Amino acid sequence: MEIGVFAHVDPASAFSFAIALPTLDLQRQWGRCNLLANYVAEYVAYQFPQREWAENLISTVTNEFLEAIALLAPAQSELFIRCFQLPETLELELEHRVEAELVDLYMAFLAELADSLQEAHYFALLTATERPAVAFNQFGLAMLVHDFSARIAARLDPQTKRICVRVSLPTREITG
Repeated sequence: MEIGVFAHVDPASAFSFAIALPTLDLQRQWGRCNLLANYVAEYVAYQFPQREWAENLISTVTNEFLEAIALLAPAQSELFIRCFQLPETLELELEHRVEAELVDLYMAFLAELADSLQEAHYFALLTATERPAVAFNQFGLAMLVHDFSARIAARLDPQTKRICVRVSLPTREITG
């Protein structure tokens, strides 16, 4: 099952890197999400004219994305992180497992984000006094779409039950 535009990209044709990490490592030390986000930002931002702006933006987007996914993924699983740059976008991918009872709900939420996040829904998440009943961070991913013009795509592998979520950040957002 695919949500959004999830075209295959040949990693050899793009500036890219990949990392695999144990989910539990990020869950035990949330600061590691920030460390990894800063690494990604510094690794990529050197090429942009406003490097400091680019680092801050890339770090913020990456950190929100990592925290949202690390919170959702089962503790004993691995996260596969890929970053690659295309001519008009910076692509961040996180492949992870999801508990079976959350797959449909999570994929429906990702489909809503990929289609078009309604302003009213975003502000309901933003101003909620209680956390939603679902067991994943809806606000972090919604913020990426609303505040940073990111696009969401996702692919569910029916065999492994792993979900690959891709956040596409337009380079025009990074260049200021």
